[in-house]
Amino acid sequence: MDTNWGMDEMTFAAACRAVQETGRADQGVGTLGEKTLHMVLKRMIEPDMSRHEVKLGSYVADILNEHGVFEVQTRSLHKLKPKLAALLPYYPVTVVVPVIETKWLLTMDPETGELTGRRKSPRRGKTADLLPDLAYLKPLLPDPNLSFLLVRLEGEELRVRTQGKRRPTQRLEFAPTRYLGTVSLKTTEDYAALLPPGLPATFTARELARALGLPAGQSSAAAGVLAHRGAIQLVGRRKNAYLYTVSKEENPC
Repeated sequence: MDTNWGMDEMTFAAACRAVQETGRADQGVGTLGEKTLHMVLKRMIEPDMSRHEVKLGSYVADILNEHGVFEVQTRSLHKLKPKLAALLPYYPVTVVVPVIETKWLLTMDPETGELTGRRKSPRRGKTADLLPDLAYLKPLLPDPNLSFLLVRLEGEELRVRTQGKRRPTQRLEFAPTRYLGTVSLKTTEDYAALLPPGLPATFTARELARALGLPAGQSSAAAGVLAHRGAIQLVGRRKNAYLYTVSKEENPC
């Protein structure tokens, strides 16, 4: 599946311009650090703001249009579970998640507003980073009404110098600057496409996590999600570790 809902470089540029022109007065959007990113993604999906923030029962959908409900999630997915459980019986729901592949860090002096330095963060986001977070939603993942759209981006993170705190800087805002493409997650085939090439015939969750570039502490959650969606399957044990293999026959749903 390769549904990106019309997202491309042109819609990204138009969304960025619209957010800059209208300012950051959007209501009901998380913390300051999420606003610009959240607003740009919403504008990319649906430029018509009358379709934003639509009340559905006791919940408010980020977007409701002819394609269904879209929820832009810039932080952990676990808080989204009750909302998805309530909406999925009635609407197709696409959860839109940004993947920041390249991040540039800028630091602002809080007194003068002067920006100093512009350095590339050593941390690079990957589509596989979403797998451990999906463990919170595992019972909902096979629902045919649920899909995920991972939006690959580059951007700038503005930090402000702090005093009297353990950290010398505090995150103030993140602004996307470049659109890099999308990855859809819905079918077993979509999840299998996240698997790195060159996996051995059998592997442990830790070996899979290492190949995916994930921390060892997230290995069980990532393997559990991939097994739940049929991309890999449990075939035995090696000492105290479960052994998996890549599924030969993929369920198309």
